[in-house]
Amino acid sequence: MLAALNRHGKATAVTLARETGLSRATVYRVLQTLIDEGYVGRGTSEDHFALRLRVRELAEGFEDEQWIAAVAMPALAALTTRILWPCDVAALEGTRMVIRDTTHRTAPFSIDRGMVGRRLPPLASTVGLAWLAFAPTAEREALLRLLAASDDPADAPARDPAQVSRLLAATRRRGYALRQGGALWPHTGSIGLPIRASGRILGCINVIWMARVVGREEGVARCLEPLRETARLIEARLAAGEG
Repeated sequence: MLAALNRHGKATAVTLARETGLSRATVYRVLQTLIDEGYVGRGTSEDHFALRLRVRELAEGFEDEQWIAAVAMPALAALTTRILWPCDVAALEGTRMVIRDTTHRTAPFSIDRGMVGRRLPPLASTVGLAWLAFAPTAEREALLRLLAASDDPADAPARDPAQVSRLLAATRRRGYALRQGGALWPHTGSIGLPIRASGRILGCINVIWMARVVGREEGVARCLEPLRETARLIEARLAAGEG
């Protein structure tokens, strides 16, 4: 069913029944289950169905574990040894950036613990802003539509397209995502960059500092170039077939 939807982009139950060889009643039951689980949504008309972003979890969960463990985390561990502040690597799952691994447990200046698995709202986190700013247009617009339809207060800015456009344009001009404080994490600042491979964003990495100790300009001055070097190293190793 998911493969058939992927081929068509969007399709009716009749088309899916013909392609899968299942009865229309069975197709509707399967589709309802996929809708309930968040993998499929209804299209512009009641009888059209399309994949949602969450289907990426099915394929990327295993990929994430491999490139993160083999390539990203050794590079981030070296970065934390160099700058002393903690780093995260996160990947998109549905409408959230999920922290896949972190150096919080080893960083001398770590502020937070238990970060692995934390689900971060894209518009409030540097890993999310880095993904949105540098992702392909179609993927970015699809995610923003889902965020605009969310009832989570953290996603409310997505309902102001002009504000989001300005925020993402500023991120692209800088070349990195930046946060100093904010409603969700007032005690920290952070910068974030995307990790690209084969023309797509695999995930994003960041550095986090204590906001009352390090200001915005100082955080960027201390951490940006080392983070950029780390991103380039990870991407070069991925391009060489490692991970």
